[in-house]
Amino acid sequence: MAKSHMLDKSGTSLFKDLSAQFGSKLIREEPLSRHTTFGVGGPADLFIEVTSADEMVTGVNLCEQHGQKYFIIGGGSNLLVSDNGYHGVVLKSSICHYEREGTDVIVGSGFNLEEFVDRVCSLGLAGAETLAGIKGTVGGAVYGNAGAYGGSISDCFVSAKILKPGEAPRVEGKNYFEFSYRNSILKRTREIVLEVSFRFLNGSSEQLLKKKQEILQTREEKHPTTDCSAGCFFKNIEKPDEKYGKLSTGMLLERVGAKEITFGKAGVFPYHANILVNLGGAKADDIRELAMILKKKVKDQFGYSLEEEITYLGDFN
Repeated sequence: MAKSHMLDKSGTSLFKDLSAQFGSKLIREEPLSRHTTFGVGGPADLFIEVTSADEMVTGVNLCEQHGQKYFIIGGGSNLLVSDNGYHGVVLKSSICHYEREGTDVIVGSGFNLEEFVDRVCSLGLAGAETLAGIKGTVGGAVYGNAGAYGGSISDCFVSAKILKPGEAPRVEGKNYFEFSYRNSILKRTREIVLEVSFRFLNGSSEQLLKKKQEILQTREEKHPTTDCSAGCFFKNIEKPDEKYGKLSTGMLLERVGAKEITFGKAGVFPYHANILVNLGGAKADDIRELAMILKKKVKDQFGYSLEEEITYLGDFN
C-alpha cells in the first residue's frame, strides 16, 4: 500500500477538522480500486463519501483552507487511478435526491445514471433513453457530456447547481456549460456539480422502455456485463461526413489488431476494440501502457491521434 503523504502539520490539521465535521465518514488510506469500475488503483490518503450538497461544500472548503489537493468522484466509471493512489482527499458524491414536477426533474449529482434513465423512461419522460446502460452518476455524465447512439445528456439538460471553490454554490443555465462532444466547460474550470435540472418531452413509457431495452441488448453484445472496464476508453474522432458526425475509434483499433494485444493483465474486450479490460489482477500501469501501445499503432497506421475519454488520476510511472 502506498505510504500517505499527508502526515505533515497541514495534513494533520486538516484531518482533525475533517474528522470534526464528518466523524466516521472520514477514512484513511481507502483503496480506490473499490470505487472504480476498472477495479484498480491505490489508496486515497483521505476519503469521504458525501450525501448532501452541504457536506460537499464543507469538504471542499476545508481542503481549500488547508491548501490540500482533492478530487471529486462519482461512480468511478470513467477513471483510471494510479497504482500509487491519490495523495490528497477524495470526495465521493452520493448526493442522490430526486424531485419531479411534470416533465421537469431535479436530481442530485450522485444519482446512479442507469437508475435515472430507467426511472424517467418508466414515467414516460423522453430524452434520456439513448443513455441506457452507461455507467456512472448524473454529475459525472454532465461533466463529460456522456452520450451514445446520437444522443447526449446535454440534450435534455436545463441547468445545474455548481460549486466553485471559495464561492457559494450557484445555478448556471445550459449555455454556460459549453457542451460539445464528450466535453463541457467543467473540464477546464473544475467546478463541481451538486444537482442537475432536466426537462423532458412527454412520451409513452411502454415505447421508451422498449427503446431502452433494445439499446441495453445492443450494448450487452458489445460491452462487458461485469465491472472490469471504463467503457469506451478513447473518444471517437469528430468527422462530419461519418454517421453521427464521428469516425469510430473502435473500427480503427480493430484494424490495427487491438483485440490481440495485451500488456500484463490488461487486454481488449473481444467484442469491442475500444474497451480496455482488467483481465483479472491488472495494475493501472498495465492498462495505461496498453493504451499507449494502441494510440501509437493508430497514429502510425492512420495518422489519427486518439484522445482518452477516461481521466487519469494520480502519478503514473
